[in-house]
Amino acid sequence: MVTDTKVYRCRKCHSKELIKNGKNACGNPQYHCKTCGAYGVLEPRKRYTEEEKALILKAYQERPSLRGIERSHGVCRQTLRAWLKKSGIAVAS
Repeated sequence: MVTDTKVYRCRKCHSKELIKNGKNACGNPQYHCKTCGAYGVLEPRKRYTEEEKALILKAYQERPSLRGIERSHGVCRQTLRAWLKKSGIAVAS
């Protein structure tokens, strides 16, 4: 059986001298870099591109519910509300 070993590097100094440092409130594993002293998440979540945001906001304007968009596009309701607030679109309660 072949297993892949993943080597993590510090996102600031690119050092391999990392120590596991528990988990954050969301349950994601964190690290502490011995070289530069940085703390952070090992695998940050992906960010949405502007095209994806525009597609999701357009879907909201076609009147589905926030929960429906959350299920279909996989975006959190709080994130969607922040995007709507930033774009100036009124959010239905």
